[in-house]
Amino acid sequence: MRRLSTMKKLGIATATMLVVAIIAIATTLPATAETSNVSVSGTNNAKITIGIGDGTADFGTNLDPSGANSNSSDTVVDSQGSSGNEGSYYVWAAGGSGNLVTVKSNKSWNGTIEASENSGSSTSMTVSSGVLRYAEGSAPASYSDCSGATSFQTTAQTWKSSVAKGKSTYAHFYCLRVDWDDDPGIFSSNVTYTVTQAD
Repeated sequence: MRRLSTMKKLGIATATMLVVAIIAIATTLPATAETSNVSVSGTNNAKITIGIGDGTADFGTNLDPSGANSNSSDTVVDSQGSSGNEGSYYVWAAGGSGNLVTVKSNKSWNGTIEASENSGSSTSMTVSSGVLRYAEGSAPASYSDCSGATSFQTTAQTWKSSVAKGKSTYAHFYCLRVDWDDDPGIFSSNVTYTVTQAD
């Protein structure tokens, strides 16, 4: 009888150890894993934009060849010439730092610039004679600086070529000539910037 009881105890102890062993084995097995995928797609379209900081180049209404200070609310300074019929070149700097031309493009691009012929009453102040010019980067500081600046043309001229993609900003300063042999009256022109993505 005692022997049976001891065997019973041994059997329970063995069973208990077996259960503990099974639990221990179960907890050391690696967890199973599953994966699932998300298909991601989208199309980035070609895009180019141009922004002009100031759309109105106001030189003022009281310009003259002696270099009278402009009454424009924009930043306009004059530089006087010293020989012949040279009067003054007035330099328009928009708010002071130049007119900012900003191009954003996700492809390389090319740009052209042109100005319409004077439609005002001063018949000798013509775009084709070089009365309106522009400088890029820094303001012309003298009459000769303006004379050496790029003359606007009435047909599209290359302004930028093969510019790398991204954001590009340029400061433009306009020079308007008012010489002693220029007819009094109004000068009026429209400047057009055109930017095109390269193929």
